[in-house]
Amino acid sequence: MLAGGLVAALFAFFRPALYVASGSFLPQGAADPSRSGLASLAGQLGVTIPQSNQTLSPEVYAKLLKSQVLLLAIARDTFPVQELGGRRVAFLDLVEIKGGSTARREERGTKVLDKMVAAAVSKPTGLVEFTVSTKWRSVSLAIANELINGVNAYNGRTRQDQAGAERKFIEGRLAIAGADLRDAEDRMERFLQTNRNLGGSPELTMQRDRIQRDVSLRQQVFTSLTQSYEEARIREVRDTPVITVLEPPSVPTEPASRGRAIRVLIGLILGGVFGAFLAFASDMVARQRKDGDVEANAFADTLAEVKGEVLGPIARFRKRRPR
Repeated sequence: MLAGGLVAALFAFFRPALYVASGSFLPQGAADPSRSGLASLAGQLGVTIPQSNQTLSPEVYAKLLKSQVLLLAIARDTFPVQELGGRRVAFLDLVEIKGGSTARREERGTKVLDKMVAAAVSKPTGLVEFTVSTKWRSVSLAIANELINGVNAYNGRTRQDQAGAERKFIEGRLAIAGADLRDAEDRMERFLQTNRNLGGSPELTMQRDRIQRDVSLRQQVFTSLTQSYEEARIREVRDTPVITVLEPPSVPTEPASRGRAIRVLIGLILGGVFGAFLAFASDMVARQRKDGDVEANAFADTLAEVKGEVLGPIARFRKRRPR
C-alpha cells in the first residue's frame, strides 16, 4: 500500500503545472429565403440549384479544432512567451522536439499539440467548448486565439470556394435562361405580328395566353437567377465570421490543480488491494506446501527463480559497493 502511494505521489508531484485556456463558440445557421424561392421556381423547370449555404454541425467544428488543417499551421508558428521575457519561440522548439527532418518534427509537434487541445459539444445548446493546456500561460492563450482565428479562416475559405462554384453554375444557367427568354419573346412577337386582330377567336386567345405564360415564367427564372448570381458574387468576397464567440479564450492566473491528494489516495487504495491479494496468495501457497501439494511447491520454486533473476543484480551491486 505504501509503495502504491509512493509511486502515485511521485507521478503527482513531478507532473508539470499546466495553464488551461478555455473558450466556446456557437455556429451560426441562417437560412437564405431568396435561395429557397429560387430552388422552388427552378424546380418547376426541372433545374436543381445547389445549396451551398449549409452550416456545419457543431460536431464537425469540434473535429476541426483537432484537425491537421488547424494544428499543423499552429505547429509551424512562433509565439511570444511572456514567461521567457516576451521572446518569440517556435512551437517545435518550445516543446523540445529535436532531430529528424522538418516534416518529421512538424508531424511530432502536431501530435503533441493534439494532446494539448480538447474539444467537446454541449448537446442541448450546440455550443462548442474547447481547452488548451500548456506549461506557459501566455502560450495557452495564444494557441486558443489561433484556433478561433483558424476556424474563421477555414469557414471563410470554404464559403468563398462554394460561392465561386455556385457563381460559375448560375452563370451557365443564366446564359441558358436568357436564351430561353429571348426565344419565348420572339415567339410572342411573331404571334402578335401574324395575328394583329384576334377577332374573338378562342383558339388564338388560348394560344396567346399560353405563350404569355411561358414568357412570364421564363422572365421570373431569369430574374431570380440574376439576383442569385449577384448574391453569389458578394458571398465570394465576403469574409464575415460564421461563428459567434460566446466566451473569448481566457486563462486563470493560477495553474490547474494537479489532483495530488486524489492521486495519492488512489495509489494507496490500489496498492492496498494489490498487497492484500499478494498476502492472500502467499498464505494460500504456504498452506498448500505445508500439506505437501506438488504443484504449490513447483509454483513457489518458480517464483523464487523469478525473484532471484529480478533482484539478483541489485543484491550483487550492494555486495560490491564499498562500505
